[in-house]
Amino acid sequence: MLGSKLTATPALPKPGFLLNGRLAARDNVRTLTASMLAAGGDPRIWPAPITGRNRYGTKITPAPGEISFASTTANNISEAGFEAALQAFSRLHSSGADYHSSLCQWFEEIRASITGLLGIPGAATILTPSGTDAEVLALAIASGLARRPLTNIIIGPEETGSGIPLAGSGRHYSSHTPHGGPVTEGSAIEGLAGNGLEVAFIPIRDAGGLPRDSADVDQDAADAAGRALRADRDVLLHVLDTSKTGLMGVTRKAARLILASAPERVLVAVDACQLRCSLAQIKRDLADGFMVLATGSKFAGGPPFCGAVLLPARLAALAAAKARLPAGIGGYSAALDWPVSFRSRFRKILKAPANIGLGLRWTAALEGVTSIAAVSEDLQARIVARFVKEVSDSAQRLDCVRVYANEADGAPNYASIVPLAVLNTNGTFAPATYARHIQRALMEPGAGPVFHVGQPVTLGPRTVLRVAILACDIAAVTARLTTGASLDRAFEPLAADIARLFDKWTSIVRGKMEG
Repeated sequence: MLGSKLTATPALPKPGFLLNGRLAARDNVRTLTASMLAAGGDPRIWPAPITGRNRYGTKITPAPGEISFASTTANNISEAGFEAALQAFSRLHSSGADYHSSLCQWFEEIRASITGLLGIPGAATILTPSGTDAEVLALAIASGLARRPLTNIIIGPEETGSGIPLAGSGRHYSSHTPHGGPVTEGSAIEGLAGNGLEVAFIPIRDAGGLPRDSADVDQDAADAAGRALRADRDVLLHVLDTSKTGLMGVTRKAARLILASAPERVLVAVDACQLRCSLAQIKRDLADGFMVLATGSKFAGGPPFCGAVLLPARLAALAAAKARLPAGIGGYSAALDWPVSFRSRFRKILKAPANIGLGLRWTAALEGVTSIAAVSEDLQARIVARFVKEVSDSAQRLDCVRVYANEADGAPNYASIVPLAVLNTNGTFAPATYARHIQRALMEPGAGPVFHVGQPVTLGPRTVLRVAILACDIAAVTARLTTGASLDRAFEPLAADIARLFDKWTSIVRGKMEG
């Protein structure tokens, strides 16, 4: 059966892990696995030769002594995730003459696992190297189905990803593509930018950095869609499920109403790239006819650069039968990222046969997605609430940070993310350069373990660093609860890490003052 599927796939790469025709030793396979985990993306995940860290400050091999609260940005790979990737790569190595079939089967299994955990019957999963690449792919699918010029309505671009404004405009957002090599950042992706594409950006915060009322955001989205439809344009509307600081933009109710107003001319894409909504919510989104953008590299805890676009059954069938894929997408997508039903249609464009690095990163990330799928929504909410309280209470005892809240009513708006405004010694808001200094100093050894927190985000007059819980943290607390421990006792190891984080933060501030 697999043999018949290969006719829709370009010639597959030869296994480069054989040394002089012999299977590489386990140590060599481990090294190759680590190298491949940083392949098939762009320069952001390339490790520096001396430190072994990428631009996010994370590693491609496990770093068990380091403590991560940075899942809003990027994670070190976990030991369990690395072992899963190593085993997958080893199996691929040992497949010999069956290598091509094994490679196809492996990608089928990865997509099936994602669909099984996040999707509904009939849904299709397309792999993407990153969340930003998921935006490129969603736009490509929408453009490929549109019968009119397209308006792309993007919510809160300042709180999604730095590359989203360019990607959502059909332009290269980096100096390299995963498969196409060097490009000019900001230049048009062939066949995607132009063709009458317009972009409407809707902010989720006001000029002072405060969250806008959700009804106003909904109304702005409805107005933008209405203008586009009246101008004889088609629409791709985004729902931002969770921003960098835990906000959302455009309610699902508003998105359903906008879709219902012109179901043949509107597509809805839910940006769930943080993966901080419930898995049940993603299934409901697909059932509502929305496409969903997700990653395994944020809350799920996988290494950076593993994304996916999930299509509901009707949209998947329509795209496989009728979509026109822009030629430039070949730089962003490989043949085996796609289900078989798409590959024969797009074989001239999807010239790269496979992105093995992407497959390994998703293999690692699925460890986290699987672990959180086994925990009830109610228990997840209880653990997250305890985490938010622990971080908030600890931060409020310090004079170098302020827990960021919606200052209009004093109520924080979190989705397992606690934004902390960085303060100067006189209590005023510190500049972004100082926040960046704190973040980098936390990653330096000494005065406590290496800590990772989310990269700085500027919100009006303040710059925040973000402390967030991981799926593996929730799974670990849950495991201790199953032994009969109380929530207080089960949470103690995580509470201890939070305390050590703020101890180190305080030491850094004192050192800066003394220096």
